[in-house]
Amino acid sequence: MTSQEAEHTETADVSAQGDFLLYDGECPFCSFYARKSGFKTPCGRPLTLIDANRAPELLAGLRGQDCDVEEGMVLVLEGRRYQGAAAMTALAAMTGGTGWFGGLSRWFASNPKRVRAFYPWFRRLRRAALWLKGRATR
Repeated sequence: MTSQEAEHTETADVSAQGDFLLYDGECPFCSFYARKSGFKTPCGRPLTLIDANRAPELLAGLRGQDCDVEEGMVLVLEGRRYQGAAAMTALAAMTGGTGWFGGLSRWFASNPKRVRAFYPWFRRLRRAALWLKGRATR
């Protein structure tokens, strides 16, 4: 899936997993964002956070659907799959984190144009952080 294709939502074929956010737990930026944002689903339940490195079956299933976590985090919510910038925008309304980070996250992700403009830079930062940790991207 290219980064431009990652902007769109698709029907998820992983509905048995429920609502979840799949992210790269080895990336310090991804992990911080996932932990500190306090996501809650529209029903008020906490969003299940899944480290892609600990879910090889789920990762393989998504790759089989032409969805690669290397292109961005994956959000499955109410049977729809969002990836990359689209996922971050969808998460904006679900951010329950408090303090400066929660406010900054909600403000940033509330504008889809802003997210689309910056998301490629976030992916570059992720790749640089993983390179510094000695882990090549998949």
